[in-house]
Amino acid sequence: MSSLADLEARVAALEASHADYRAVLAAVNALGANQREQGERLTRVETRLDRVETRLDRVEIKLDDTNTRVRSLEDGVGEIKELLVRALER
Repeated sequence: MSSLADLEARVAALEASHADYRAVLAAVNALGANQREQGERLTRVETRLDRVETRLDRVEIKLDDTNTRVRSLEDGVGEIKELLVRALER
């Protein structure tokens, strides 16, 4: 039979291993919570980035429209200039 000291030592070793297990489990849970938080943060950043990209697309479309209008005005001014030059040459 085991002596009382041996039994107490085994119980103490068992308690220590359970404490280690609990510490590891707590660390894994903390890591999981951290990963969830980081995932949520990344999702928010991606959502904001998508909104910014959409706004940039709109700005590019407006810029293209503006450039087209400016070219049209320049063409019109050119035509008017030619007509004035011809009229003054007569």
